[in-house]
Amino acid sequence: MITVRELIEVGGFTEESVLAGEDFLDKELLGVTSFDSPDGHRWLRAGEFVLTTGFPFLIRQNTCEATLIQLIDELAAIGTPGLAIKLGRYMASVPAAVLALAAKRQMPILSFPMDKAWSDVIVPVTQYINDKQRLELNRTHAIYERFHLHLTANDPVSKLAALLADLLQTPISIEVPSLRWKWAASPDAPPGSFGFATDEGHDIPLGQAASPSMLKNPLVKRADGRHVRWLLQERNVQGAICTGIIERDLYAWEKVAIEQSAALLSLEIERQRSVNETYQRFRNDFLQLLLSDQMQARDVLTRKADEVGWKLADHYTVAVLGVSPLERTGIENWNDNRDLLLALTPSLSALDDAILLGLDQQNRIVLLIPTASGSSDSTACLTSTKQVLAALLAFSWQQRVFVGLGRFHAGPMGIAASYREAQISFRAAMRGLDAKTAANTIIVDFHDLGLERILFAEQPDTEARLLAQEYLDKINEYDREKNGQLLDTLHVFLQVDGNHAEAASRLYVHKNTIKYRLALIRELTGLNPDHGHDLLLLRIAMTVQSIGFAKG
Repeated sequence: MITVRELIEVGGFTEESVLAGEDFLDKELLGVTSFDSPDGHRWLRAGEFVLTTGFPFLIRQNTCEATLIQLIDELAAIGTPGLAIKLGRYMASVPAAVLALAAKRQMPILSFPMDKAWSDVIVPVTQYINDKQRLELNRTHAIYERFHLHLTANDPVSKLAALLADLLQTPISIEVPSLRWKWAASPDAPPGSFGFATDEGHDIPLGQAASPSMLKNPLVKRADGRHVRWLLQERNVQGAICTGIIERDLYAWEKVAIEQSAALLSLEIERQRSVNETYQRFRNDFLQLLLSDQMQARDVLTRKADEVGWKLADHYTVAVLGVSPLERTGIENWNDNRDLLLALTPSLSALDDAILLGLDQQNRIVLLIPTASGSSDSTACLTSTKQVLAALLAFSWQQRVFVGLGRFHAGPMGIAASYREAQISFRAAMRGLDAKTAANTIIVDFHDLGLERILFAEQPDTEARLLAQEYLDKINEYDREKNGQLLDTLHVFLQVDGNHAEAASRLYVHKNTIKYRLALIRELTGLNPDHGHDLLLLRIAMTVQSIGFAKG
């Protein structure tokens, strides 16, 4: 194809020949034809530039302007890139209204010189198109040869950026974050001297479903002149190829080079994905071992971690993630969480490559976040966990993401306890419990749960026993060591529904003694007996102990 601008040069026109549509001379055309009948446009094809004497429009002189206006509309609808009229034979000039409409319809109108025959334009333009097509074919053949050499030499896909930059003579960037591919090449600049992003900014929808426009045309020209070829797998965006600034539309051979690169990258992405999914299944099995209550020797766990390419930390905090599980079938939920895991892995690994990620037996994403020990202050132990939560809150996904966070428990056996708590927090998040929310990410921390930890547990009676042990064991230990009466005081305080004076009367102590003992209970358990919600938790704990469940 050539442009109207090229036709003007090849066909012997001058710049003064352009009567209208000078802003649209870069429109492409497939050929040149002529007609001199009132209905000749009916046999035109899209992309054909038209030559005419104007005679058909003078059959009725008083309707010349209206007839031309109608013709411009009909030619625009067909896809005609332009029109040349031989002025001076039948028409002295083109009416201003016609020229205005042509500009509006983005159709250049040229004045055809009186001293030229049709063949003076048609023949050289046709020859020029044929020569250009021959050149395109030769260049396309050369492109296929270059990629054939790339394949036969077994060159890695990382060399595609340099190959494409050499072919197109423009900077090239290739990025597939899920595989940590980030390559840049330029024939005249060092790697990394430019970047790429969507027109909306730097938020590339990686791992998410491609838009209908992406699926229809994955190669697009951005507003800044760069061309982006989205790399799609199973209708999801996995990465992109980006060129340097090319203001014009790409030539056919340039598109072939980009598509060849995209095809090879897609094949390698699929191969790597199959390898990674197989490897991830082994990692998921190892995660399940860590999440279970089975006691394993440290050297056994270390050896199994080495087998799947992980280094085992001493302590972890567990988070459970998932997307809209209540609205999807089992296989849909698995696909959604798998895609989310692939999208999250690069960013979380960049944050801390010691984070262990995988799917549990319910196909939910599990994060084991390395956590520092040596502090009784739980918030001081969760610095890395808070960083992960901040990253999750900043993460944007096409569906709502639910996150449940467990508490820190020391040692390998603490992983199972943290996982159990993370599952409860996850269920609370799914049921719309008020939590930290940003965009579509909802996070619930087990630290913030009270009665909900029993309501959302798979086995409420088991969670109630654990709650009783957690709070009452501390009180019992204090009473044994200090010969205190905290448990009896709490028991009476619950019986009188939180009445300080009545509790003091029944225990034969001063009311301030009751307040002092309740303050000690608050210090030991973190629960305030004067607070209705916390008092309910203490009542549940005391009830569980009184009926003998605390010992299982």
